[in-house]
Amino acid sequence: MIKVLTIVLLGWLYVQSTESFGISSFGKANTETPKPVTPTPLPARPCSRQADCAGISSSSCVRTHYDSVTRCLCGDNSPPLNGQCEAQSKLLYHVCANSDECNDGLVCGAPNITGNAQPHLRVLTPQDKICLCDTESGYREREYTCSDAEILKTSIFAIIFVTSLRKIVFY
Repeated sequence: MIKVLTIVLLGWLYVQSTESFGISSFGKANTETPKPVTPTPLPARPCSRQADCAGISSSSCVRTHYDSVTRCLCGDNSPPLNGQCEAQSKLLYHVCANSDECNDGLVCGAPNITGNAQPHLRVLTPQDKICLCDTESGYREREYTCSDAEILKTSIFAIIFVTSLRKIVFY
């Protein structure tokens, strides 16, 4: 049983290594035409309130973990292209009308905007609804994303189970 698993694992690793590194052939002429240079998209415009993004369809005034400035971004946190957003679903903190617009693990709801609200929430009014972590399903907000506590519990259980199984089989 162990020998079979070892052979399967080594075979899989071999295939992975040849796919990732490729095989080089020295002396082969490069006949491929150069690819055109694509321009780097301009960063989205800064905003200080949701109304600043009204002219850009399907955008929200949000702040991401990689930028300290709130900007008018599409639902997938990409900058709008020619004033338009193509993202179908929305990530955390994006303005929504209902939960169907939000990604998995998110629900559309009213943010908790109090006097000590985080700076990235101060761009909203109490009437705005945004995509928030679905706390009823076990999702918790951490560093501008939602994490699933159940997945972590399941992963820890799987590690303990596999470790116990190895001890039983090998000893």
